[in-house]
Amino acid sequence: MRQFLNRVLADIKLRRNIDVYIISFFSIVFAILTLAGDLPVALFGEKVASQITTSFILAALGLLVFNISLPTSKTGQLDDYLDDRTNLGSFSERIQDATKLYIYAPSAANILRGENAEAIRKSIFAKKDGELRVIIQNPDKEEAVNILVDQLDNSIDFQVQYLADELQNTLRQFKLIRSWNVAGTFDYKLLDYGPGFSLVLIDPHKNHGQIIVEIHGLHNESTDSRMHIVITKKESERWFTYWQRQFERMWQRAQDAPSN
Repeated sequence: MRQFLNRVLADIKLRRNIDVYIISFFSIVFAILTLAGDLPVALFGEKVASQITTSFILAALGLLVFNISLPTSKTGQLDDYLDDRTNLGSFSERIQDATKLYIYAPSAANILRGENAEAIRKSIFAKKDGELRVIIQNPDKEEAVNILVDQLDNSIDFQVQYLADELQNTLRQFKLIRSWNVAGTFDYKLLDYGPGFSLVLIDPHKNHGQIIVEIHGLHNESTDSRMHIVITKKESERWFTYWQRQFERMWQRAQDAPSN
């Protein structure tokens, strides 16, 4: 019974199957009234009580026929949700209407370069309430960086970047971004160790927000072959909130950017 009630409450909260619950509720009510004998007639009159009962019977029958006509839903496969970078689609289209963009990546080299940087400038930074936050690894923590080099550089079959070099390139890029004359705001921080994943949060405080989680793994053919999942609040408020809080905690723990 508790599981049933929890499911009903969850459906109502997410506005699912509302029509079914309304019809079911009133059907139960009139079934109880009918068992009470002449009570429906006494409350509504014989003609009205009969019309109401007939209406609910027809509504319930119509809903049943409609649900039968719907295609049978299939259980989702993991491959429907998990993929690699090659199927992420256009980053510029994802952030076109966004105002907040939060990123954690060891060097953020790929997501902040070239066309992506232009897309951020034209979308996020073009708005007065636009905000870009980025967390990368702290290059001064050599031991942590060396571990990531072994994991992310040395264990890739077709390496095209050096983490240590890309960290310095990104720091230089941050200085350039701070010099831009734009409406939005920019800030970055440095994390002392790698948590084993990357995060991209797009408008995380809005209902249409989405979060991309990429798992680094121990060995990959290339950086593009890393597994990722795109999570929206509509599909899973629980895990959307989980990863949103992960970034918030990382932001709190990371060191502020140097002032120079």
